[in-house]
Amino acid sequence: MPQRPSICVIGAGLTGLVAARKLARNGFRVLVVEQHSTAGGTLSSMRIGHEYLELIPHHLRKNDRNMISLFKELGLFDDISWFDSYWYGRAGRKKLGYPERGFHTLISALTQEITDGGGIIYYGYTALDISLVCNEDKDTYQITCVLADCTSVLIDCDDVLFTGSCRNLAHITHSLDLPTDYRDSLMDVTYRANMTLLLVTKSPFTGCFSRPFDEDHYPFQRLIQHSNLVGERKYGGHILYLSGSFQTTHPMWTQSDSEVFKAYFKSLQKINPTILRSDIKTWRLTRTRYALPISSPETSISTPLPGLYICSLAMISDSASAAEYRMDSCVSMANDIADQIRSNRFPVRPLSSVANIDYICS
Repeated sequence: MPQRPSICVIGAGLTGLVAARKLARNGFRVLVVEQHSTAGGTLSSMRIGHEYLELIPHHLRKNDRNMISLFKELGLFDDISWFDSYWYGRAGRKKLGYPERGFHTLISALTQEITDGGGIIYYGYTALDISLVCNEDKDTYQITCVLADCTSVLIDCDDVLFTGSCRNLAHITHSLDLPTDYRDSLMDVTYRANMTLLLVTKSPFTGCFSRPFDEDHYPFQRLIQHSNLVGERKYGGHILYLSGSFQTTHPMWTQSDSEVFKAYFKSLQKINPTILRSDIKTWRLTRTRYALPISSPETSISTPLPGLYICSLAMISDSASAAEYRMDSCVSMANDIADQIRSNRFPVRPLSSVANIDYICS
């Protein structure tokens, strides 16, 4: 029996996990490397009170058909509850969905299916270099990863799927013979960073679910009162997100977490002077360097070399679909690239090429 082809998926965010799951189900030996200690990427969660909660706010929309299909495939669809959300300055309301146990259950189910399919997820592995190894029978890829203790690990594989930012791909492929215009396309993609402050407060801050703010006057551009959508649950308080989007040249990007908290809290007091520091039970700041691409590659960046694939937000042409907190397009892209990788490794032979058609059809 021939050995299963191996593929290294770089990044255990939603895109990487969805693709890795599908590839594992389609006959690949899947190796996932993730620089952080947990999976999920921008969908990562932490324990708040007696619940898991996302560090960056995410919710489902009724038209998120790819996400909804994924929940159904994993047997989690019945966990989704739908709520009326009230947006500041809007007379209408829209239905938003949220899993009863948070998106932590989705990430857990994906990682479980990957490992059940024989895949391995390596946490704390930061990919530093992708190189091509020329062998007598076939060429393979080698991924150099660095661990937390600064030791290096080499991972050999037949194919590579990169799911991070375009610029990071350019940085770790210097050993590969990539065309100059391809590298330029990767480096020309620009991003805005994000800093989201998660607050657990003693009482609700606002009566609405979501409210936008002018970035010229506030360090954050959106306030999301999660508890106003799903209720208090067992968080131990009311959940308030403050999401700020920046160019990394902005002075606040290099400030300490406590300095950013002070700036965000000062703006909160401008909105509602009655809030006090003692009203905040706990807080957590999450920084995302490549949160939102604000430009697209001028040329196709899908498959630079045979066996090397990229699946990145910058490849989504619809800016609305690529917006922060949108998951549906990530799932769609991940499924598409997994199908493409499978078809390249396991091309379907036409029936005319089969010697004994009568036997096949019997």
